[in-house]
Amino acid sequence: MEKIYNWGILGPGGIAKKFADDLSFLPNAKVHAVASRSLERAQVFAKEYGANHSYGSYQELVDCPDLDVIYIATPHSEHYANTLLCLNAGIPVLCEKAFAFNSVQLKEMINLAREKKVFLQEAIWTMFHPSIAKVLELIENDSIGNVIHINADFGFLAKMDLEARWYNPTLAGGSLLDIGIYPLFISKLLLGIPTQVKAVATMALTGVDASTSIALKFNNGATASLFSTFYANTDTTCTIYGTKGKILMHSRFHETKGITLT
Repeated sequence: MEKIYNWGILGPGGIAKKFADDLSFLPNAKVHAVASRSLERAQVFAKEYGANHSYGSYQELVDCPDLDVIYIATPHSEHYANTLLCLNAGIPVLCEKAFAFNSVQLKEMINLAREKKVFLQEAIWTMFHPSIAKVLELIENDSIGNVIHINADFGFLAKMDLEARWYNPTLAGGSLLDIGIYPLFISKLLLGIPTQVKAVATMALTGVDASTSIALKFNNGATASLFSTFYANTDTTCTIYGTKGKILMHSRFHETKGITLT
């Protein structure tokens, strides 16, 4: 009999509901336990998704019996502490993006996972999207030649609520961490680590970036132009230019249902 993986949900917000909805399509996985800082919220979530356990603290979740893996869906600002809690308990972690608030936190998370020999992954689900597999196939088959430039954006008009997670610095707000990671992801996937980084930003009243524009240069001479914003609904497309042609990933490119090869 195939093993059923018991998932714990840490932070039952909107994105956790989407995750739990999708988990229901897998015959070998189920929501086993859920934890929130509010026991009532955890109980409501557990009832909706048929979880066996609900808790009013994250420590209780990592102590839950028969738990195989935890999905962390708290605000960005909490990912670091929540991940360390799970890893120290020896529990594998799938942590929502953005993985951490900065590179110092990220290195500590990765080092602890390696030390404990425990699985740790950032939940960049775009990596597993069929469109990405097709783009990689086209590039590998030399359909557009050598990639020389990537142009990618992600923007939406966010309500100017200075307490909302988009603009709240205590919740690690800002367009770069919230949506700018998708343009960054596609450039890193296709071109690797840049050798030069230039960036400018427009700050909101709270001090987080409302818009960020990034220019990158890579070892092979390729470049990238990336943009994220809370101030406008952008095309949210990605164009990959090569020496023989180009690939357009239609909007919204991180979950696109179509690409055009020219």
